[in-house]
Amino acid sequence: MNKSINEWMVIKKMLSERRGDLKQLRQASAVKSLITQRYGEDVTETKNELQYDTKLVDRRIVEIQNADMLIDSAIKQSNAVIKVELPVDVDQLLSPME
Repeated sequence: MNKSINEWMVIKKMLSERRGDLKQLRQASAVKSLITQRYGEDVTETKNELQYDTKLVDRRIVEIQNADMLIDSAIKQSNAVIKVELPVDVDQLLSPME
């Protein structure tokens, strides 16, 4: 996809938020617990059901991490090529005071 650096940085931020959401989903609500208590008896029954396939969630997290790496790499590569002209004399600013 051909997008501006600014657009990729926005996409990167959105992907980061999505990755965080998926990690929380994987940890917190990937398993649904059903607790059954029968009145008059001291029996508590807990049944765990997977709500999401953890392999699919992990695969999506890895896909997002790979996209994040590619975006970072492309932005850094373009930053290494693009020159910015500014009216600042760096040598003068960094020279010792007399």
